[in-house]
Amino acid sequence: MCIYSEDCILPCSFTPTDDAVVIQWYQQEKLIYSFRQDEEEPDDSSMSLFTDEVSKGNASLLLKDSSVQSRGRYKCVINATNAVKESFVILKVEAPISRISIEASATGQLQCSSHGLYPSPLLTWSTDPSTGNLQSRTRMSADSNGLYSVESTLQKVNKSSPITYICTVTSKYSSQSWKASLLQTEMVGKNGQELVIPCMAPKNLKNFTLTWTFTKKNKNKDILTYHSQTHKVMNQWEEEAELDLDKAQSGDGSLYLDDNEVSRHAGKYTCTFSGPRVTYIVQTSVTVSASSAAAQKEQSNSKLWVLAVVVAALAVLGVLYYLYRKYGGNPKASEEDTEMQAVKGKTEELPAEIRPLNGKGDS
Repeated sequence: MCIYSEDCILPCSFTPTDDAVVIQWYQQEKLIYSFRQDEEEPDDSSMSLFTDEVSKGNASLLLKDSSVQSRGRYKCVINATNAVKESFVILKVEAPISRISIEASATGQLQCSSHGLYPSPLLTWSTDPSTGNLQSRTRMSADSNGLYSVESTLQKVNKSSPITYICTVTSKYSSQSWKASLLQTEMVGKNGQELVIPCMAPKNLKNFTLTWTFTKKNKNKDILTYHSQTHKVMNQWEEEAELDLDKAQSGDGSLYLDDNEVSRHAGKYTCTFSGPRVTYIVQTSVTVSASSAAAQKEQSNSKLWVLAVVVAALAVLGVLYYLYRKYGGNPKASEEDTEMQAVKGKTEELPAEIRPLNGKGDS
C-alpha cells in the first residue's frame, strides 16, 4: 500500500554474487526501469534503486511521489550469470481521508462532503437518537488526477426534540472512518442573567481543539479557540465570553457570556470540537425574550428621562447664578430695575397735549 503523493518502496531481494547482475522492473509487463550493477544508474526522477545496497542483495525500487497511475502489478527480474529470479508486487495506492465537513443550508437540508480521496469512499448518514429511514442524495466525481470528491445532501427529520445528524465517510482499502456530526438547538436569553451556551464533546474524545464562532446578519466572528493538549485559550472576546478551563479539559466546552445587554448577544453560536477523525458541531440560535427586550427599552427610556431632568435642573441653576452675579445677591434690585424700566417706558410715551412744542417748553 502506498500513500498518494508520498514516496513508496517496492521490495525485491536476491542472493548476492560476485558477478554483476542486471535488475529490471516491469509494471503490467511493461519495462519501466533497468540497471546493470557495473554501470551508472539511469537518470530517472520518478524512480530509483538503492545502488549502494545492490551488492548486498537489495533490488528494491523507490517510487517517488506516487500517484493513482502508480498502482498495479509489478515484476522484479534479477538476471545473474547462472540464474534468473522473478518476484511480484501488487501495489495499491490510497489517498486517505484528511478532512470532512458538515453544514446546514438555509433550506433546512444538511450537506456533508470530503475531497481528494482514492479509491472512491463510502458515505453514510445516521442520527442520534435513531429516526429510521433517512432521505439523502450522494454524488461522486473524480478530478484530472483520479482523486474522488463525495458530496451528500440529507433532508432533515421533522422532530420537536433536538437530533444529532452524523455523516460517516469510510475508505475502502484501510477501512479508515471519519465522522462529522451536527446538532442544532435554540435558547432564550434574559437581560440581567448570565448566558451559558452548552456544548459537550463526544465521549472519549482526546487531544481536541475547541472553537467558538458567532454569526449575525451573515457576518462571522471568532470568539475563542481552546487546545486541550496545551490548555491554552486564544480569546477574542475577553471582556464578554469565557470558558471554565477545568470543565473544558474534560470535554465541557460551554460558553459563558456576561449579563450586560444580552440583546447584543442574539445570533447563532457555533461550537466545534475537532479531533482525530472526528468533527462535532453544535449550533445554538440565541434570542432575547420579548419581556426582557421591553425591560431593557424601559430601562433605556428611564435613563433618558433622568438625563432630561438633570439637564433642566442645570439650566435653572445657570439662570439663578446669572441673576446672582448681576444683582449682587439682592433680589429687590431686580424688582426695582423692572419697575424703573416700566416707568421709563411710560415717560417716553407722554400724551401729545403735554409734550414740549417747538422745543421751547410751551404747552
